[in-house]
Amino acid sequence: MKNIQVSDEMYDFLINLSNEITSQDHRSTRMPYFFQVQETIEIPASDGCGTEVWVCDGTIVLRTDNDIKEAVFEYKEWDLENEDDLKRFDELQFFEIENILENNYRKVEITTAEVYSNSFLTEKACKEHIRLNKHNYSSPIDYLSFAHINPELEKIFEFLCGLTNKQIHI
Repeated sequence: MKNIQVSDEMYDFLINLSNEITSQDHRSTRMPYFFQVQETIEIPASDGCGTEVWVCDGTIVLRTDNDIKEAVFEYKEWDLENEDDLKRFDELQFFEIENILENNYRKVEITTAEVYSNSFLTEKACKEHIRLNKHNYSSPIDYLSFAHINPELEKIFEFLCGLTNKQIHI
């Protein structure tokens, strides 16, 4: 057997990491695993497969009926507080509203998808990363992924667990 020398600081880090990975909630997932940042993002959808929104310069700006109403009032230079203008809006046909909107917006369909980024050995590190960087993400959460058929990561987990005389859990 060969010995590997590490600094006291590295030794403490590795022992703490071993304790953390062997005591954290593994969410019924076998080792090896890793935590990632999961985000739900909006992506374009095929016609009939998503939610209709109106975009301007690539940015979604009209999502709700109220957004659309405000855009029509702005285009027509109507007052949202004026009863006559409200009555005129209610009398508009669907195709008339769409014609007004098409002057400044483009109708597209969107859906959502989950994307995953980064990688952490502990839930604690992933949550801390999200806390410090949530402004860079869209509704981030921590997500645990099983590292299926990953012999390199499995050996690392065996090593880390062995540092505190524990075994990799299956």
